[in-house]
Amino acid sequence: MKMAVATRFVTPLTLLLSLALAQAQSLSLEAALTKATAQAPVIAAKAELDDANTNLQRVLSDPLLTRPSRVQAEQRAALAQASYERAVVQAQSSIVGAYAQVLEAQVQVRLAQKALEVAARGVEVAQIRQRNGSGTVLDVRNAQNRLEEARSNLSRAENGLALAQASLRSLVGAFEALAPLPNPPAMPEAGVVQGLLNKNPDVLQARQRAELAQLQVELLDPSYAAQADIEAAKARAEQAAAGAREIERGLALQYDSLFQNLQAAARALSVQQAALANARETLANDKKRLDAGLISQVAYLQTELSFIQAELAAQQALGNYWRAYYSLLAGGR
Repeated sequence: MKMAVATRFVTPLTLLLSLALAQAQSLSLEAALTKATAQAPVIAAKAELDDANTNLQRVLSDPLLTRPSRVQAEQRAALAQASYERAVVQAQSSIVGAYAQVLEAQVQVRLAQKALEVAARGVEVAQIRQRNGSGTVLDVRNAQNRLEEARSNLSRAENGLALAQASLRSLVGAFEALAPLPNPPAMPEAGVVQGLLNKNPDVLQARQRAELAQLQVELLDPSYAAQADIEAAKARAEQAAAGAREIERGLALQYDSLFQNLQAAARALSVQQAALANARETLANDKKRLDAGLISQVAYLQTELSFIQAELAAQQALGNYWRAYYSLLAGGR
């Protein structure tokens, strides 16, 4: 009795569905960034923001509300909002850095694998040359040493990838694969620095201290306050204002530096992308030359290695731009 054997055919539709499923399981940077709100510092900042807003509404509803109470409640809510926004962007900055590191580590593994392939072929060539009398035992030994070094480099690259993946998983949870980094945000105008500075919690807090100190001066009147107390309050207000200006000056320099870093990253990205385009064209040309018998397989392997090196440089440049962009948003922290 013959048993029927079920044969499974992979149709084009099945293949397309499999590819679509694989893409759906890939974690995108956009999806990864949504995990920022689950980070502990962000959760704590959100709790403070909610409490500050609740307190503000409670204070404003008090029929016996005084000016200092209102100002302090408003300041707390404003500072909590700024701190929450900074906590979010700092968490996003960490995710961007870890995400880019995984993609870079993946290319580094590919590069190490290709280098191992090149080294293995080098051993074969050295052995052939030794047999036909055009090479020496030393040439073979050197090629074998390069092969062992290539194996070590591959092991280090694989370990680096595992560490990078573990770091990202600690921030966003489990994932199967990563989607490529999207096109980076456009280079912002220089005026964005002042806007970021104004929203910085450290600047805001310093300004609030100066505002409260000035309020204390305004609340004192010679009719019921000693002149010495008034003068002391004015001195404290001047000190608070000077302190706020100093903090703002220092942070302005920091933001200018971060903006310059982003500009440098943008220039480097343009250079590396152009280099990658040239390497891709060289690879295509050398494939045609290989097929036509104009170059050897060893020479083409070297071209493939150079192309992956260009890929890695471009990937690193893209990651550096994303890192510099979020570092600017986060104020460098």
